[in-house]
Amino acid sequence: MQHIFLVHDQQDSPATRKNYLEMAGFEVSLMKSGEECLKGLAAKKPALILMDVLLDGKNGFEVCRAIRERVGPAEVPIILCSHIYRSRIYRDEANAAGAQRYLLQPMPIEDLVANVTDLAVTHAKTK
Repeated sequence: MQHIFLVHDQQDSPATRKNYLEMAGFEVSLMKSGEECLKGLAAKKPALILMDVLLDGKNGFEVCRAIRERVGPAEVPIILCSHIYRSRIYRDEANAAGAQRYLLQPMPIEDLVANVTDLAVTHAKTK
């Protein structure tokens, strides 16, 4: 079972995303901030990080850069998600920060799970 970090904002409940990801076969650790994610990363490298852009403290772009200072994309892929940062400039910023994908919310939960599964499977095959 692949372990992923779900770093979520405080605006929406992560329960639906967590439940669907678990039904897809992932072990999910919920994290409420970028700092919590960075501490978790020091203890264990997940198969993937799914992170909202709007977080308490550092935003997702900043956390993504901090993760990339510690581990490369070949070690831990990152998907950034946003409800409000929708323009191309933010997609470019996510790419520059080291994220493999930038997803706009809302999106059907099945599409979110498909993106996570696709990237996690692709990443596992290249290890």
